[in-house]
Amino acid sequence: MIRAQLRSCVVMLLSALLSGPLQAAEEEVRQLLAEAEQAYASKHFIYPASGSAMTLYYDVLALEPDNAAAIRGLETLVEHFLEQAAQATERQQYISAQIMVDKARMVDPTNPNIEPIALELRLLENADRQKTTLDWRQVADRSSALTPILRKLGTKARKPGCRAIISVSSDAEGRWVYQQMSQAPGDRRIQAQVRIESPAAVEVLCLVTDNDSDPAATATQ
Repeated sequence: MIRAQLRSCVVMLLSALLSGPLQAAEEEVRQLLAEAEQAYASKHFIYPASGSAMTLYYDVLALEPDNAAAIRGLETLVEHFLEQAAQATERQQYISAQIMVDKARMVDPTNPNIEPIALELRLLENADRQKTTLDWRQVADRSSALTPILRKLGTKARKPGCRAIISVSSDAEGRWVYQQMSQAPGDRRIQAQVRIESPAAVEVLCLVTDNDSDPAATATQ
């Protein structure tokens, strides 16, 4: 009877000794996650390192390597920087785009979504470009005088590795320009993006790749 009571006391004592540190660690993880979310909301992503969302998420993983919230937090940071890189690339601000890609790598260099965007950026930086300014009045009037010019641009845009950026005043004008370019000979569908901006122009970009083919990228029409 006495021995049983002693064993029970020992078990209770050990449980109390073990539960204390566990509860403290769990509370620390909760606190770190809360601070990381606040840092992200405040756009304190990486710099300064102390108190940044990235640092706090890694602090959580040091305590709990499989913590799903911290892992997802780092993924969200990478997604944020890659989205910023894509937007900068869209504006042809390639230096800014590269900075965003570098930040994504800093957060998690193993993230598989980084390299495709980095490759696309390198290709665009080295692309062969031909920009032709159009008379905005002829575009607005859908003038047939532009047809041979647009067909010639369409011929180049149909080549593997090439795409077009159409700058016009409206989506309707963009569709008309695209239709004229599509009358160029060839079967390959022209990849094109319409931008509402001036001056009216068509820019054809041809990406230089090792196998002279299009990279895995999607362009909007």
